[in-house]
Amino acid sequence: MASFTTAGDTLVLDIPDKGEDIDVAISGTYAMTIDLEREMGAVGSGAFELIKSWSTANATVAYVYTSANFNERIRLILTSDTSGTATVLLTDNDDRTIHSFKDSVGNKQMELLQSRMVLHGGVSHGSGGVVDTTVALTLTAKLHAGRIVTANHATGFAITLPEATGTGDVYTIFYGTTVSSGSATIVAPSASTSFIGGVGLSTDIAGVTILANAADDTVTMSGSTTGGVKGSHLRFTDVASGIFMIEGFLCATGLEADPFSAGV
Repeated sequence: MASFTTAGDTLVLDIPDKGEDIDVAISGTYAMTIDLEREMGAVGSGAFELIKSWSTANATVAYVYTSANFNERIRLILTSDTSGTATVLLTDNDDRTIHSFKDSVGNKQMELLQSRMVLHGGVSHGSGGVVDTTVALTLTAKLHAGRIVTANHATGFAITLPEATGTGDVYTIFYGTTVSSGSATIVAPSASTSFIGGVGLSTDIAGVTILANAADDTVTMSGSTTGGVKGSHLRFTDVASGIFMIEGFLCATGLEADPFSAGV
């Protein structure tokens, strides 16, 4: 969405597939000429051809444009401005099916859409869905994203996450053995990545919820007040550059204490 007030204002949309329906909307109190244009040649050429033009004052426009080619770029551009403000939108609501997988009798099992993958039915993980470790471990997307890492050693050790870059990758860590000496830590690889979110922490039916502060990049579990008792588990989701969303539950003993710190 954009507001047009000055000649030369533009709103651009890239369309990946041929045959997609794009909604064009214009509204407001204005006296303008607004053109819908399609880029000619390669993306970035800067040469556009006219598709349609609207110049009626205060018109509420609802128009559907169907892309004629793959990898098209279209734009709305204010070519003549007399007065007012126009609110303009280019919306790709056509989430097309790229491929559909079916079983032998035609039932859909999976669909690949432009925006997502849709599974019809359950998903089973094959061997390798759980990665067990008894020593310090540096996680990677290739080996650990989407899997469960189980930590099984009474002496605490460090598990290091990769840098968060906004991939959506999920790292789940489960403690199958209570930490009885030292501390178990989960740390970001550098101060450029930190945690946002919170976890439950409890020794009994009451428990507490503890939030990570803005710069926190380390979870330290002592095997008592800050978690690390068998059953503790945390999930880190790579939601943005430099940000992991953290959630989970830490089993503890004694008076619950904050496991988060800015330690990297």
